[in-house]
Amino acid sequence: MHGYVVAGGRSDEVEVRRRRQETLTAWEHFVKGDDEAAVSTVAPMILHSWYRCRDLHRLDPVNPKTSTCSQGGDSAHASRHAGVYALLGAVAGAIVEGVGNCVATVTDSGAQIVAARTVDGLRREVAECRLEPEARWPESLSGTNGMGTALLQSQQEAAVVRGPEHWRQDMHEWTCLGIAVHDPVTASPVGVLNVSAHTEMLIAGLGPKLNAELGTVRQYLIRCAFRDAIAVAEKFTEEAIERRGKLLGLDLAGNVIAASEDARKYITGLPRGFLLEPTTRRGASFGPLRDIAAASYEPAVSDPGWSGTAVIGRLLGDPQAYSVKPVYGPVGLAGWILAGCGRVAGADTAADSVEASQPDVRQERVPGLASDCVVLLDPNEIRFAEASRHVVWLVTDRGRIKAAAKGMDNLERELARYGFLRVHRSFLINPGRVRRVHNKGHGIIALSTSDDRPESIPVSRRSTQKVRQRLGL
Repeated sequence: MHGYVVAGGRSDEVEVRRRRQETLTAWEHFVKGDDEAAVSTVAPMILHSWYRCRDLHRLDPVNPKTSTCSQGGDSAHASRHAGVYALLGAVAGAIVEGVGNCVATVTDSGAQIVAARTVDGLRREVAECRLEPEARWPESLSGTNGMGTALLQSQQEAAVVRGPEHWRQDMHEWTCLGIAVHDPVTASPVGVLNVSAHTEMLIAGLGPKLNAELGTVRQYLIRCAFRDAIAVAEKFTEEAIERRGKLLGLDLAGNVIAASEDARKYITGLPRGFLLEPTTRRGASFGPLRDIAAASYEPAVSDPGWSGTAVIGRLLGDPQAYSVKPVYGPVGLAGWILAGCGRVAGADTAADSVEASQPDVRQERVPGLASDCVVLLDPNEIRFAEASRHVVWLVTDRGRIKAAAKGMDNLERELARYGFLRVHRSFLINPGRVRRVHNKGHGIIALSTSDDRPESIPVSRRSTQKVRQRLGL
């Protein structure tokens, strides 16, 4: 990591100043509701983030809320990934030593800083800007920034935020480059390494080198996933000796690690033996099993003695109840063992009824997650879906219910059969429930599914024409 030197002549500095002034002008217009300059000036990643900050989170860029400290957090997640944060902290220290006049921060999956490294000359400014441990920087709270925005990017995609590309005016003197690392099993972000400096040229071109350094961290996560799979495989072997019938070993995302002969009769393509490599398991992923894993995670983390039951239908033959037992590895929850047991009365339920997702077989219910069961929703009950950080919420006639599907992309695929439309990165709508269309100016519209409560579901520019056609406008 030593010797990160970026060459830059006077012409480069002039270009940086010119681009910053253009961006600042676009920002000034955008925060007042005029999008035209921003659309033609700023990068798509920044523009999409600005739309979220202004239209979805409604953040004040001039008088922002102070980044708040932790309010408890997910201690199980922090414990599970303590080794990741230690490795990221080592990389952060090497960056500061090699680059110089910068600050390198490590955040968890909620954009809370868990470690910060900097030089003596920046410590006062770092404290004033809250680039320090326990401060939180999710985009929904702090606007466009290298830490929170990086959590929303695809794997290995850097979030580079230069000067006035930051939503918050008080961050316009900083350039930030953040890259998230992701869990190889769940594909969810684990944390972010972010580098911030006053001089853009100081960290220009750092992305590829930083990504290469993070390769060590990603390999560590793969080893952890392999280790967890071994724990599940060992438990599966113990269970297989004691019982016959349908038996499955799953990872935390609900992908199959191991299956008994009886189970493989119904799920074609599953090999004998164990799927220990995380990438190979992605081809052994089925909707009902993902739903069970998602519904079981929180109760199993909060209560190590928890076990539940789930009902699975066509995927494994006739509907049958399965016991759901968590498997714990060296650093916590590692996966699940599902064993066919018939209907069991009086047990906690991980899933009240999860119907298999088979090609050309229409499901008439959409699962949502309650505290200890799956709530089965008629699609017409769902008005829209909204992504908030890493959770997707279904806004329904019964209130806000957590979606069983993991991530907005998966939910979009699930609800497409019912006519739902993706109108924004963070929103899906049920066109049949739209009651009002609001003209926001400059060709931008927003939707409302309520006659008596104020709503403003943003519609992205690229989706506007599609929405108008669907609504007959």
